[in-house]
Amino acid sequence: MPVRFLLPAALVLACLLAPARLSAQEQPAPPDVLSALTLAQNAYSSGDNITALNAISDAQQALWNASPLGVRNVAFVTEQATDFGMYNPKIGEEFPGDEPMILYCEPFGYTQVRGEDGTYSFSLIASVNIVNAQGQVVGGKQNLGPFNMSGLRSFYTQFIVCFTLGIRGLEPGSYTVRVTLTDNFDTTKSVDVEKSFNWLSEPDA
Repeated sequence: MPVRFLLPAALVLACLLAPARLSAQEQPAPPDVLSALTLAQNAYSSGDNITALNAISDAQQALWNASPLGVRNVAFVTEQATDFGMYNPKIGEEFPGDEPMILYCEPFGYTQVRGEDGTYSFSLIASVNIVNAQGQVVGGKQNLGPFNMSGLRSFYTQFIVCFTLGIRGLEPGSYTVRVTLTDNFDTTKSVDVEKSFNWLSEPDA
């Protein structure tokens, strides 16, 4: 029996998404990381905490822009996250089949474009595959999105992605869920995220 792979509510992003993709615009480059950190240290030493915080934000933005696309804090969770960092990790990696499989991710390094109005936007696309112990893809969904975010007045670093996976017809055993995220504003940026799990449920009759 072929494996059926479903995404109830497809891909849930913990933010409001604009439906249209925005064209890339040149954005002013922030100071380099070390210069910004030096400014932050000097400002902090003089008691100017606002300047120090702004300089730290500039350093983070510079580091972010130089970084490849990546993902932090990948975890199976017990329910949909309500905000960045607000999630309950699942204990263990076993799924009996009647328990929803929810994967929490914190992407970083995605391209943030600054438009003429001064606001930032970004766009990601995704695919999800289930891979068996032999390395074979046994189910999945491709080309999810694009998922766009726009109108951001600040450089945005607290974006989360939660995938709710519905799987049917899978033989009991050890598997890996593989998520591929791609930057839709710079498709040379892509990252694979893998999380192992044990599937306990018998295939559907």
